[in-house]
Parts: sequence; C-alpha cells; structure tokens
Amino acid sequence: MAGRIPESFINDLLGRVDIVDVIGPCVQLRKSGRNHKGLCPFHDEKTPSFNVNEDRQTFHCFGCEAHGTAIRFLMDFDNQTFPEAIETLASMVGMEVPREAFRGPKPDTELYDVLGAAAREFQRWLRGGEGTAAVAYLRERGLSGEVARDFGIGLAPEGWDRLKTALASYREQKLVDAGLLVRQEGGSRTYDRFRERIVFPIRNTRGRVIGFGGRVYGDGQPKYINSPETEVFRKGRELYGLYEARRAQRGLQSVVVVEGYMDVVALAQHGVANAVATLGTAIGQSHFETLYRHVNLVVCCFDGDDAGRGAAWKAVDAAFPALSETRQLKFVFLPEGEDPDTIIRDQGQEHFRALLDDAVPVGEYFLDHLRQGLDLDQADGRALLAELAAPHIRRLPQGALQDVLVNDLAARAGLDATAIARSARATLEPNHGRRRAETSRATQGLTIGNKPLLKYVVQYPQLIDGMDPTVRAGLADPADLSLLADVVRHLVEEPGMNTGTLIGCFVGRAGYDD
Repeated sequence: MAGRIPESFINDLLGRVDIVDVIGPCVQLRKSGRNHKGLCPFHDEKTPSFNVNEDRQTFHCFGCEAHGTAIRFLMDFDNQTFPEAIETLASMVGMEVPREAFRGPKPDTELYDVLGAAAREFQRWLRGGEGTAAVAYLRERGLSGEVARDFGIGLAPEGWDRLKTALASYREQKLVDAGLLVRQEGGSRTYDRFRERIVFPIRNTRGRVIGFGGRVYGDGQPKYINSPETEVFRKGRELYGLYEARRAQRGLQSVVVVEGYMDVVALAQHGVANAVATLGTAIGQSHFETLYRHVNLVVCCFDGDDAGRGAAWKAVDAAFPALSETRQLKFVFLPEGEDPDTIIRDQGQEHFRALLDDAVPVGEYFLDHLRQGLDLDQADGRALLAELAAPHIRRLPQGALQDVLVNDLAARAGLDATAIARSARATLEPNHGRRRAETSRATQGLTIGNKPLLKYVVQYPQLIDGMDPTVRAGLADPADLSLLADVVRHLVEEPGMNTGTLIGCFVGRAGYDD
C-alpha cells in the first residue's frame, strides 16, 4: 500500500495549480469582476450561480452550496478519490507525488509499462491483416470500430510466442510476472498466455492497464481466460469497464453490473455506457466498496434461472456491510436464455432501460427470497422468517436502511419491530472459537429433543442457504453425528436440493420418522 501524501506537498501543489485551468475544460466560464462564472455542473440551472475565485483558488455555487478547492472539484465532478485527485493535479504541473514511509514492498511500476506495451501490440494486431476474422466476429456482434477503440480491444494472434517476441526488449521474467507468459513446469520454457483470442484490456480507475481478458472467436475452449493475479491485478477488487464508464459519463451516478466483457461493450455500443463486470469471480464486498466510492446506485443484472438467483443472493450477502441509506442496490432478472448483449441488440436501448427502471430494491428481494416456502399465515412460519433475516440485517451498518428493513420485516411477519431490531442488533460474541463451540453444542442439543428444527430444514431446504454462516457451520459440524447435522452437511455440499431429493438420500435411516 502506498504511503501517506505529506500535507506540505498538498499545500505546495495547490499553490502551483490554477483552479481556472482545472475547472475551465469542464465548465464554460466567463470573467465577471474578480471571479469567473458559469453554469453549475452539480445541479441543473439556467442562470449561472457557479463562481470560481482565482485569488482564493476556490469555487462556490450559490445555488447548491457546492464549494472547495481544485481537489474537491475533481473528487466531486470526476468521482476521483483524494489520492487520484492529487495525482491528476500533480501531473498537470509536472510534479512527482511523494509518499511518506509505508508498510510493505513498493509496487513494481514496471509491470504497468509491460502491460501497456502488450495492450498496444494487441491493438496493432487487430488492426492489421491478421485481424480480419476477429474484426468480422466483432462486427457480427454489432460492435463498431469506435467502441473497439474506446475499450482498447485487441487481438492475440495464432502462435506460441508472438507476444514474447514482440516484447523481447523486456526481461522474460517480467512478462511472466505480468501474467503475459506462462512458464512450463520445470521452468525451461515459456509461452504466450493469450493466443487466438480477442483481448480486452482491464484498466484501473486511473486508466492503467493491469490485466487482460481473452475471448475465443472461433470454436476453441475455454471461451474466456483472464490474467492471473499479479502485484497490480486483484480480481476481488477490480471491475471491467469502470474506468470507461467514468470517462464516458461525467458525474457518474449509477452502474449496472453484468456478467462479461461482451455485455459491457455491447451495452456501451447501444448507449448504456455505465456497465461494469467482475473478472471471472462472483461480486464481493470489495467490489461493492469500490463501486460505492464512485456511485450511489448499483444495479445487478442477472439471468432469471437458478444460477442467476443464486448469484443474486450471494451479492446481497456481499453488499450488506457496504450499504447505507445513500447507497442503493437493486436487481434485474432477465428472461432465461437472454443476456444484456442479446436483449439490447434485439430490443433496443429503451427496452433495456425500462428493465433497469423496474429493478427490484435489495430490501424487497431480500425478504422475498427468505420467505420462499414459508407459510406466513402460521405463527411459526413468521417467527422463522424473522429468525432467518436477523443475522443478515445485523450485517447492515446501523442507520436508516437497517431501520427500514426491520420495519418491512415486522410488517410481513406480523411481529413487533422493536423485538426484531433487538435480535438483529445483538452483539456477536468476539471470541469466534468459543462461539463456534457453543453453537455446535447448542445444535447438538436441538437434534436430541427438537424435531421441529429438523422438520423445517427438510421441508424448506433453501433455508440453509439463508442462514448466518456461523450458525450454518455449527449445524454442519463434522463432529456432530446427529441426523440433523448429516442433513445440513448434505445441503451445504449440494446446494439446490429440493425436499424430494433430500428425503431420497435418507430413506430407511433410523431417526427419520417425519
């Protein structure tokens, strides 16, 4: 991790930067006395109320009260983080950003040079004679040359060492470290990772290439491959298309999370320029934290099949710690067999935007998912809904969103909101090892004299997926030889079982008489 930027440098930087030069390319300013005035970029207005004071090097809007220095302007207007804004201003005046002492090794910045050079080679091959078949494929998918250029799409040609030869000026080990070459077992030979594939460069929020995704355009397998994790590339944090979305839309307010590179690019081709995709992994908490640093609304777009709904539930679990009353999450479920690429090509931008407008808020989806299979006309069904929801609600930061979800749950379950809130906000035992042991002992007791719990698990197998991970681990404790623990272990190992399939695994077992 980079060290802290010295405050003395920030003060020196602001003394060298002219705020008019920073804001001028973004806002049409005209001189007005000692100030410059223009239409505020942060709210709609017809009469200019946005003032830039060159003497004080600050801006202020008398309409919406936005104000600050050049740093604040870049953070608010361009969704840059504080360090990114400092880097942007420093590059404008030719200054190097110093860092105070930091923990850990210094990042290998040469990897950025290697990856950037590779991206240029891939783009050159796509534009050359070897790119004919790949270009035809992209055109068949409806992509224009402009979109291919904006996303830096390239081609990895046929051959085992084309990139290795093209980048011969770099040390071979550096190409391996960058994920561009694969070293055979034994270390005697290396070869290109990406071959006969359309290549999508993955950029970080500063626009630097940090990795690649490759897609076949013929009959090869696997369909997609990605760069491995490196010093500069962490799949669990990065999102494909975020840099391009921020560049395409000033003041980006929302993003649409889709499955793959082609979905992102196809949506951009048809005017939906705010799509992003994870890099071969399920969307996780770090992804949400990254997104919410730049936007207030995230819409996850999944297939409407079981796999898509399973991915949506995992997204809920990952997002809850990152949500708040100002951070929204919604879900769109597409018809089975469709994806964003096919829908927007076949039915157009307006239809796709209508789907986004009808997206389901996270709270509604969360409660609908948990109530599946429960009879809310019965007291025990309502109580079980509250019991299943409480561990998840506890993971939300305390605030208005948690209060709203508690009240919605209380209304659906017909229970007292205060009691639900008390249960949801119960403090977790800090000693995780002791808590797990106590949970295991408690669940063993339940299996001796509490047949209703086993009955519920068999009748509603999907409840196990909705349980708090610690409770689920306690129920599935390998040391527990009870029937309940055996049933739960089956459901953990084979998610998606229905009641009939589950019962079939235990027919004839002693102890199962319900």
